[in-house]
Amino acid sequence: RLNFIQWSALADATFWLVAEVLYMFYFTWQRGPSMGYSSPGLPTCVMIVEHILNIAFSTVGFYLVYGNANFVSKPALCAQSDIGACEDERATSDKILGVVGPAMCYWIARVLIFAMMNRRRFPIFILGTSATSRFKQGRLRNDIFVTGMWMLMLASCVVMEVFFIFPSVRGLDMNSLCGLHQLGNIYGLPKQYGVCSSSPESFNCVSCVSSVVAAQLLVLLTCLVDVYFVFYIYSAVVGSVMGQNRFLNDLKNTGVPVDLRPGVGREARLFEETFGPEWQRVWCAMLNNLLEESYLSPKQAENLAAAARCSLDSLSCVSAKDVKREKPINLKKFNTIAGERLAFFFHSLKWIKSPSGPARGLRFNTDTDALTGKNFDLGSVPTLTMIIPAYNEVVIPSADFLRDGALREDAMNQNPDGQVGVGDLTLPPVGDGVNSNLAFIISQFPDEWIYLADRLFSQRLTEDGGSHRLYKKFMLGQLSLEVEEEVRMWAMLRTQSVGRTVVGALQYGQALAALPAVQRYYAQRPEKRIPEDHMDVILAHQTYGQCAPEGDPENDTAVRMLLSRYGRSSLFLVFDMTPGSGVHVKGLVDNFLQRNGGFGIGAFKYASVKCKWNTESQDIEVLAVLPRKFPLRLGQGDFKT
Repeated sequence: RLNFIQWSALADATFWLVAEVLYMFYFTWQRGPSMGYSSPGLPTCVMIVEHILNIAFSTVGFYLVYGNANFVSKPALCAQSDIGACEDERATSDKILGVVGPAMCYWIARVLIFAMMNRRRFPIFILGTSATSRFKQGRLRNDIFVTGMWMLMLASCVVMEVFFIFPSVRGLDMNSLCGLHQLGNIYGLPKQYGVCSSSPESFNCVSCVSSVVAAQLLVLLTCLVDVYFVFYIYSAVVGSVMGQNRFLNDLKNTGVPVDLRPGVGREARLFEETFGPEWQRVWCAMLNNLLEESYLSPKQAENLAAAARCSLDSLSCVSAKDVKREKPINLKKFNTIAGERLAFFFHSLKWIKSPSGPARGLRFNTDTDALTGKNFDLGSVPTLTMIIPAYNEVVIPSADFLRDGALREDAMNQNPDGQVGVGDLTLPPVGDGVNSNLAFIISQFPDEWIYLADRLFSQRLTEDGGSHRLYKKFMLGQLSLEVEEEVRMWAMLRTQSVGRTVVGALQYGQALAALPAVQRYYAQRPEKRIPEDHMDVILAHQTYGQCAPEGDPENDTAVRMLLSRYGRSSLFLVFDMTPGSGVHVKGLVDNFLQRNGGFGIGAFKYASVKCKWNTESQDIEVLAVLPRKFPLRLGQGDFKT
């Protein structure tokens, strides 16, 4: 073992020396022309100096360890014994430090250098983070905790390898089994005689060496893999403890009553302490969102608003005669999705204000830190840009798709040409052959379909609030265009579609739009959409405006419908203009270039176009055009990237 400690230090120094030299040669050769530029990923003088120092340390460390090494092999009589006269004389208290001291000093220095070279100097890709001590409190404690956990995991791996893995292969070496003594100093064993002692080129010697090498490689792979198992074990244990401290066990428990009576209820106090004096504004924004997505009925939303002494339309307090409606909320009485969302929110509030929550050690000033505080600064709101790529996926389910699926042939693979039973059946079925696609979705979300019918009736878009009549009229095509679009949007939010992803991404902007500080900011900038300066969602649709077969006119219509519906939100469209783009898209781009002094679309073949919805012209408005020389997708036929 003393030999092994010294040899492992030499092997580590050799590995790092070779690796750093190769890295410096390759990195400076490939990135050398970029030296001196300040950009993430480019080499800097500090980075190069660190690697040069690592090379110097590896060289000096190898020299010192090798120069002070003390390798000993056992006598022949002590091949299978480590006690008595066979005890290693270097292991005595007065000699062991001189034997392993250089190697241990090397390992300690290596760990410190590795930690220094890989320490986190600043948050990754986050610029403008405040440098005040308030945001640095607890950072050192967290870094120490993470480093300590990694050291504990590595120590567990070493213990498992030393006491379980290595003893299982004791004696499985080339010297003991095959008679090869070339690595004797590493093992520290006396020279043995075997099949390779007299004839190393024989078949028996090759077989013996191959078996030993395969077994040792298996042990090496085990030592490399065991860290993953140890990591998952520690992750499960530590994660369970952290989850318990964060109340994650009851995160979606809808059985706990919620009391939002101002000044009385526990959740009302948590709400006000976290969001400030105008917390009812945030509560009403949440309810309006659930109502718009048909997770609540109009009556349920009204009762939930009254429970917090506010109304959905304004922040006016309820009258004295309605005070009796201020009662604790039982989330079990509501739709499953709505109940779990609200339960998640209120349980999160408890953790935020708990001693182990994220606010521990910080002084929370409601006037400046609460989202609805009087002096809340918008500069503390994290800006966010979300890019949603799409190629030719479904954006919003079409009315025809929702009506299809009830016929027997709908359950069969479909023909691309629309000829039933003729040609290759390469398209998937369009239904189950029993119910229409809309009926199937309704069967999965029956309460939410009733809520949709109630909401449409309360908005006076339908003549009655019957859910069955709404379904029949949709199937017969007797609904108005506006109501039909509402049905399609309802189905979109309950199917796997691009539109559902876009609507989910817009939730952050809708939450910001409910804050008084955000409303005051954009009231002074009427030309901007709320909250355009703090958050935007980009739908990167690669086939928008393309002619068939690359594009899909039905998807283009759905994209325009989505942009129109959320035209006042910070939603943008980015698409690719190619020679195969339609006349309408080319006309919009050409008009934009002509107005801004461009050369027109005849000057280039490809371009990336950024647009938004213009509520006045009810059409997309081009904001920027980036001409390109080559298309985005390269290749031929179905083999494109």
